[in-house]
Amino acid sequence: MKRLLMVAYFFPPVGGIGSAGAQRVLKFAKYLKHSQWEPVIVTVKESSYEPFLTMDSSLLDKIPAGTTIVRTGVFRGLTLLLRMKNRVLRIIGARGQVVSFCQHVGQPLRESTLAKKSSYQRMKDAITDLLEIPDEEMGWFFPGVLAGLGSFSRYRFDAIYSTGRPWTAHLIGLSLKLLTGRPLIVDFRDPWMTNPFRPEYSSLRDRLETTLERVTIEKADVVISNTAELQEEFVKRFPAQSPSKFHTLLNGFDVDDFEQRDNINGIHSGSHLTITHAGFLYGKRDPKTFLEALRRVIDAGQVNPDRLRVWFVGSIELSYDVSEYLSVWGLNKVVFLRPHVPYRDSLEFLRQSDVLLLLQPGTKTQIPSKLFEYIGGRKPILGISPLDGATARLMQREGLGVIADPENVDAIASAIRSVYDLWSHGDLSSMMNGTVHDRFDVRHITAQLAELLSRL
Repeated sequence: MKRLLMVAYFFPPVGGIGSAGAQRVLKFAKYLKHSQWEPVIVTVKESSYEPFLTMDSSLLDKIPAGTTIVRTGVFRGLTLLLRMKNRVLRIIGARGQVVSFCQHVGQPLRESTLAKKSSYQRMKDAITDLLEIPDEEMGWFFPGVLAGLGSFSRYRFDAIYSTGRPWTAHLIGLSLKLLTGRPLIVDFRDPWMTNPFRPEYSSLRDRLETTLERVTIEKADVVISNTAELQEEFVKRFPAQSPSKFHTLLNGFDVDDFEQRDNINGIHSGSHLTITHAGFLYGKRDPKTFLEALRRVIDAGQVNPDRLRVWFVGSIELSYDVSEYLSVWGLNKVVFLRPHVPYRDSLEFLRQSDVLLLLQPGTKTQIPSKLFEYIGGRKPILGISPLDGATARLMQREGLGVIADPENVDAIASAIRSVYDLWSHGDLSSMMNGTVHDRFDVRHITAQLAELLSRL
């Protein structure tokens, strides 16, 4: 039995927005043992995660007994700086009261507090930028490297696997490769510098991160992407590297997650079509065009609102109040919002639905892990994603359902109407290829990872 060090920031009990990363590593770790690889996982203590991350204790039950997990802290230097900032602002605030008093009695104002604040802001922004290269989890770098070295002394692992985002995990993996001489596999769950969701940063930070990405690619022994489109992009962007270095390992679903359970939510009665989206809504993953299309088909009398239920299950962080939007447009009796639920409950929502809604606008090289859970649920999918992107291509190639462009409200309305008509005639099964299911079983994906490890 050989050992694989897995460097993964996201790992159970992380759920919510971090669930996709946590689930990928968890499933690999679960089934690598079947291929004679013993995982040793370096990750983060629950108390050291950012407070905005959701913890889901039910995921801990999915970790195989006997799995070696090394959890570390995270040094959050930026948090300390922000605390210092608040102290300084309190001091400045108190001084501002003194300055106001001096002005009141006619004494000259010697310094401009506005100028001081502006200078402080510039300094804070510059330091923040430096502390967050390559990302906001840079404070995990030294604890992660030390934990990896300790694991090497104790377990003498044979290879290293790192998964990002956060990209700090790749820097930890790269450092451990240089320090131990063990081969390194880097797993990109998302693009790094070409990610359409990447915020705008300073040119200095862009140059530094571009260099870090290039060094990571060059020094790694194997580069994994979770879509073929991202693999092709890497091959084009790094022509000096052998194309054989780059591989695609899609996400998958775990059959153990889809055991039959009782109807715990009562969301499906059979008298109406139930469409469910399970997952985090944020940024470009905005349901507004879908909701506009839904309103159109209802207003046109093409869909009976009394025979339709749409569920959005999960956290929402958008620039507007979705609940208010539903009320204004009269959709609040058709569309229902359910806050974040434990992972096993979200799967139960999928099981009780007729059609599963997938929102993946704004990106062409990424496929959300949610799609593979949908495949595991054996339900047809209504996908809203660019037609020339990775998500749409996979859905079309495998016959997973119907797909519409996120910018085309008419096309989305047509897709909703088509789904409703098929359901009305009891013919939803014609939407998807019934033989596709087993190809995305995570056990097959893990076997491919084990094969790559064996080549090393």
